[in-house]
Amino acid sequence: MDFLELTDKTVVVFGVANRKSVAFHVARTLESVGARVVYVVRSEERREKVRSLVPQSAAIHVCDVERPSEIESLAAELADTEIDGLVHSIAFADYEGAAKPFHETSKEQFLRAVD
Repeated sequence: MDFLELTDKTVVVFGVANRKSVAFHVARTLESVGARVVYVVRSEERREKVRSLVPQSAAIHVCDVERPSEIESLAAELADTEIDGLVHSIAFADYEGAAKPFHETSKEQFLRAVD
């Protein structure tokens, strides 16, 4: 059932990393109701991994949002695409070696993640 009326709409989904990604499940749900999903991943390496998870015809763009030049490139690549929606599901954590409890996150690490 397409309760959001997204059939034939184009939705850009940022943040698919693997089968466990929230973004992956959102994208699959969008595709199941007939939406066209444009995937945006962080790196070429990630694009190759995601390629095996999504339909062969899916567009997968690379954009590391920490790099303004890549944001500009993505905007240029999508300039002629009519976009009906965007899903922000980018997750980031700077572990500096090993994972640690959330309350031990430094201010600098927190601000980088928010940025």
